[in-house]
This record gives sequence, structure tokens and C-alpha cells, in this order.
Amino acid sequence: MDERPEGLRERKKRQTRARIQQVALELFLSKGFEATTTEEIARAADVSTGTLFNYFPTKEALVADDYDPLFLGLLEDRPLDEPVLASLRQAFRAGLATVMDQDKDSMVARARLARQVPALRAAAALDHARSGEVLCTIIAQRTGGEAASLSVRVAAATIVAALEAALAAWLDGDCRGDIVEMADAALDAVERGSGALLAVRPRP
Repeated sequence: MDERPEGLRERKKRQTRARIQQVALELFLSKGFEATTTEEIARAADVSTGTLFNYFPTKEALVADDYDPLFLGLLEDRPLDEPVLASLRQAFRAGLATVMDQDKDSMVARARLARQVPALRAAAALDHARSGEVLCTIIAQRTGGEAASLSVRVAAATIVAALEAALAAWLDGDCRGDIVEMADAALDAVERGSGALLAVRPRP
């Protein structure tokens, strides 16, 4: 009996968060990122400035995506004895298909803004670095390596960079290609160059 009100609260929080972010994105696209204030966004979203910052601690966070939990959840569901790149490939393929089906326009708008605005490029770089750290842990768990080792760090950084390159190429092509296939091709390149780094090591 206690779960229904809690579920409703969480749903309202998600809806409020999504509304704030959508309003912010529309204002950023029409007025520009620097010219748009958080006060304007709060008014347009019909929330207080305090509520806005409860959901988004910085202005840059309004442009960030929430895809990492989706991809990580899909990756964690892959069999532990599956080759690392095979697991990554399947997780990214499924995750990108979901994003493209449900959130393509917003994803494209956010990605383009992040490339145009220096502050957003810096925030995206930090986000990619955090994703790389998480990927280090996952690779280490699946290969028997150490997350802090150079080989694992290089592998994780290579994967993140390859997927960034696929996204950049897709955006540069005016999104006419198939981003899922392009991400696959990027991981193909990683596999050709980094296969030894991602080989499963015998466990002691």
C-alpha cells in the first residue's frame, strides 16, 4: 500500500526533470546557451530556481544526457564469460537503438550544442572521463585485470574515443547514416587494434 504514493512521487520527479530539461534545450537552441539564464528556464518550466538546481546543479548539467545507466544496465546483463568487446557491442547496439527510437531529436540537439559551446565541451570531456573510469572497472572485472593498470586504462580510453568519433562522424554527416552501424564499425577498429588488451586472462 505504501509503494503506490512513492511510485507516483518518483514519476512526478521524472516528469518535472524531463520538462525542465526540455524547456532548457528549447531556450538554448532559440536564444543561445550563454544568453539564456537559469531564471528564464525556471520561469518557462513553471518551477522555482531552487527546484531547478535541485535537479540540475549547474547550467551545463541541463544539456547532459542520462544514457549511462541504460548502457551500463545492458552491459551488466551480458554473460560474464562473453568477450568484453562482444558484450560492449551488444550493449551499445541495444542502447543506441533505444535512444534513437525514444529520444533522437533531443540527443542530436544536445550533442550539437555540446560541440558548439566551450563550457559544454569541457563538461562533456569530464563526463567522458567519468564514463572511462566506469568502463575501466567493468573491463577489469571481465578480464581479470586491474582497473588502474595501464592496459585497462588504454583499452577503456580507446573505446570511449572510438564511440565519440562515431558520434562525431554521424553528426558531421547530418545524421543521415546509421549511428548503430557506425558505432559497430568504431568497435571493429578497436578490436583490430586493441584485441590483446581486452583478452580474458586466466584467473589465479
